[in-house]
Amino acid sequence: MKHGTLITLYKPDAGQAEHLLRLPALSPEVVAVDNSPQADAVLHARLAAHGVSVISNHNRGGIAGAFNAGLEFLIGRGCDVFFIFDQDSTVPDDYFDRMLIGCASLGEPRFLVGPRIFNLNVRRDLPLFTVRRWSARIAPIRDGAHGLLPCSVIISSGTAISLAAYRALGRFREDFFIDHVDAEYCMRAQAHGVPVCVNADVSLPHELGKATPGQHWPRVDIFDQSALRHYYAARNCILVARDYWHSYPALLLINLITLKHLAFVLLHARQKRMKLQAILCGIGDGLRGKCGRV
Repeated sequence: MKHGTLITLYKPDAGQAEHLLRLPALSPEVVAVDNSPQADAVLHARLAAHGVSVISNHNRGGIAGAFNAGLEFLIGRGCDVFFIFDQDSTVPDDYFDRMLIGCASLGEPRFLVGPRIFNLNVRRDLPLFTVRRWSARIAPIRDGAHGLLPCSVIISSGTAISLAAYRALGRFREDFFIDHVDAEYCMRAQAHGVPVCVNADVSLPHELGKATPGQHWPRVDIFDQSALRHYYAARNCILVARDYWHSYPALLLINLITLKHLAFVLLHARQKRMKLQAILCGIGDGLRGKCGRV
């Protein structure tokens, strides 16, 4: 399997850009999709000089648009497995080899496989989120767990997607723009019988947001963000449930995340009124089925 690597950028700092320069030695094809409003010509030239292809996407279609642009580029380069990373992910040297071994163990050409995500903000692994028709479960990854662990939703950073899966599932939804883009894709995969798994043998350190002490709720880690991000999170959470509740009624429980966002804003956030209004607007638009960039 020839693999390629996609990194999404948005105003990367010097350290994040420096980390990118390691990746061409680890992956046959590397493309950075820059969603920054203004292209940084100096950065782009430096990346290209080190073997990183660059696409200036200017935030067209949001994070979903960046995924689609990068994946189509890698398909054009003959890749049949795609790894997606955020700009703040730190990729271990043996990451690709170990992940590809796990993917091959499935014996299935279609797959979405993510690593154990070690959340640097709270110093623990993200739990497994599994949805069946009448049940939903959030469970920690136990010490000593190994191999592929089936689940329903994995975050995009670190995920390996096979070409066969991408062909079966299609493009990421650009009308979601940002937030829950990966959750929707994973539920689409589950609905189409495409395996979604976490590889417990591979860990990826990752900072989820910019949290501060005392601002976490059990099981779902909440952090402060802009009013616009709170809007998208609330709206798209409802849209995911709307799309898949007929097959998985228990997925309606995903909207508990929005309730936790509301509680967080009331107790911890700055600009409470603006952010509460954004969440309520997102809920209303989600219930009406409104999509797209705002």
